[in-house]
Parts: sequence; C-alpha cells; structure tokens
Amino acid sequence: MVDSTAHQAQQDEWADRILAWITSQEQMDRALREVLRRTPSQREETVAHMAEAVRAAAQGLTIPGCAAAAGIPEHMLRDWLDLDTSFAEALRSAQALAAAHGLGPGAAPTPAALRLVLDAIRKGATWPVAAGLAGISVRRFNRLRAEAPPVAALIAAAQRARSPRKNGSGPRRRPARSTGRRTGYRLVLLDDPLLSSGHPPRAGDAPAPNDGRRERGPTGPADGAATPD
Repeated sequence: MVDSTAHQAQQDEWADRILAWITSQEQMDRALREVLRRTPSQREETVAHMAEAVRAAAQGLTIPGCAAAAGIPEHMLRDWLDLDTSFAEALRSAQALAAAHGLGPGAAPTPAALRLVLDAIRKGATWPVAAGLAGISVRRFNRLRAEAPPVAALIAAAQRARSPRKNGSGPRRRPARSTGRRTGYRLVLLDDPLLSSGHPPRAGDAPAPNDGRRERGPTGPADGAATPD
C-alpha cells in the first residue's frame, strides 16, 4: 500500500513537471517576441500563428485542432485560408504530408495530439471536447487512458493546472467597482491586412480554447493604437 502511494505521488510529480514545461514554453515564446521588437508587429504574430497551424496539420490535426494549436479561433483560421493562397497551399501540403505518413483521424494519437488535449484541458475544456479537437474519439481516448496510466496522470495534472475561475472552484465574487486605476495596454503595430479586413465569424464555428486572455478578432483599431494586454 505504501509502495503504491509512493508510486502515485511520483507519477503526479512527473505529470505536473510536464505541464509546467508546456506552460514555460508558451511564456518563453512570448518573451522572445517581446525582446526582438519594442512594438510587436501584427504581421509577425500572424505568421507565427500560421506556422503553428501548418506544423499542427503536418502532425495530423484537423482544422479545429490546428486553430487550437495556433491559439486562434477557428473562424479566423478559415478566413486566413480564404484570403491567403500561400498559407492555404502550405496547410494543404502539410495535410498531404500527414496523410502520406499515416497520420490523421483514426490513426494512433501523436505527441502533438496529446499536447493539444492537455493544453485545452489546462485552459478550461472538458477532456471529451479536448479529445475531439485532436481528432480522437471519446471511446479511443478512454481506451488510451486505461491502457496508459501516465496519460491519465497527465490529464489529472492538466485539470490541477487550471485557475480557480476556469475549474469552477472557489466562490464567485462580483467584480470590484472601478477605482480609477487605468487598465494595462500594450502597443501593437497594426500592419497586417488579414487582421484588419473585418471578416465576421462563420455560423457554426466553434471557439478554440484560450488561456483566459481576450482574443483580438480580425478587426482592430487604427495603426499605432493601443490594445488591451
């Protein structure tokens, strides 16, 4: 009994470390982008999101999964596919590469798919929704959890990593009334026509999980405007 408890504690510690690495990777990417430019460029951010979507497609993820992996709403990804032919060709090529190597829906889950599932759970999604984003059926995911105890440990760690507001714990409080303190803002150079063309969301598009920050939609303020951080 003691050995079993010690083993579970070790597995939980390992799983918490994995989730911490995923979080630190996101923080490092943001820090490096800020170091390179005092005023971040929307165009650079768009290309970075596009690259993440293409990378996800090459590893067999579906369009909703690619959007979630890139950290953008699905309708925005589909608008980019309609508006940017080079991006559309790159994504199709990545999908063809995945298909040629037996990756995609119905195939064995990849590390990219598992990371997407864990990240979505950490950001507030239920595990069935997270599995669906990665193209994994509920039945297959249940079997994976049963056959691979470390996967179940990682899911538990992702659930523990949620903030109190995301996992529903803790009392709900009414927002404090404003005391005149200014909201934090950061300057963004709005130089990307794909983000300023004003394309509305499509009917039926499912929002991708996010990290609690407000997503900037396709429209934005005038050049040189300040946007909420």
